[in-house]
Amino acid sequence: MESDEVEEAVRQRLLSYVTPHETCEDLFARLAKTRVDLRTSLPFLQGSPDHHPEHQEQRRGDGRLRVRAGQVMEICGTNDTCKTECLLQAAATCVLPKSCGGCASNAIFMEMRSGLDPLRLVQILDSRIRRCQSSSSSGSQLLEESLRRFELVRCYNNVDLVCALKALEQREREEEAAAPSSQERPRRRLVLVDDISAFYWIDKSFDGGPGSAPRRRPADRPYGLQGVYEAIASNLRRSAEALGAAVLATRNLQIPPGGDPTKLGAPLPKAWQDLVSQRVVLRRPNPSANALVASWDLPKKPGTSFRFAVRDDSLEALA
Repeated sequence: MESDEVEEAVRQRLLSYVTPHETCEDLFARLAKTRVDLRTSLPFLQGSPDHHPEHQEQRRGDGRLRVRAGQVMEICGTNDTCKTECLLQAAATCVLPKSCGGCASNAIFMEMRSGLDPLRLVQILDSRIRRCQSSSSSGSQLLEESLRRFELVRCYNNVDLVCALKALEQREREEEAAAPSSQERPRRRLVLVDDISAFYWIDKSFDGGPGSAPRRRPADRPYGLQGVYEAIASNLRRSAEALGAAVLATRNLQIPPGGDPTKLGAPLPKAWQDLVSQRVVLRRPNPSANALVASWDLPKKPGTSFRFAVRDDSLEALA
């Protein structure tokens, strides 16, 4: 009797190895949810590796970002390259109603530098709404509706960012449990971080100099650069996957006068680098001119650059 039970247990265990976990239809449906295709109005995305020349004309002005949920597109540049402006333009496109060329979705802006000007976002939204709406009364209503979709989170150190990301993931899980239908809860499709390197040197100081032991917190657990960015990368990936959102992050480059703008300076820890799937480097060839140049660093596209300028309501591609 016991031998029969053992044989049956072995048979069931062997069957478990060949029992499918999901059908092909389930697989494609699951993968489709992880693919983010989001309009951003960023002109340099017209030349991203995912844009094919034959489709370029019909997509002109869209500036679509195509990534897997949880992956990051990094925008690098010095202080004068309008990185925050790029994030605000993408956020405006995300929160605007579809009738004004937007996505009618929520955007979450994680501010690390305390340099965001909310009035600039209002100016961008108001200009775009006026361009597509003739009635001032309906325009003000659309402006309020768009601003309600914009969520601002201020982080005063990297630990604040980790806590905010944990809270974001938890809130999404709770809202999903309370309202299983995606139509009944806010759809957050874009997470923006400005900037991911804001506290790099502060956290690096906890590692000490060569040969020194890292400082320790009261719980006798090491606090250092690697651990902080591992926590940021892990929580940002989980939060974005839970939301099904794309991530845009800026990174400030410290380049001395006359230095090579293609050099990205001190690299962020590997945990963050593994999360970045696309990287654009911005530079301003002429400090006195309103013209910026974007070039792809990841994946690399040698000899290809894209010129654009900042206007009142958009980023305009230049010839």
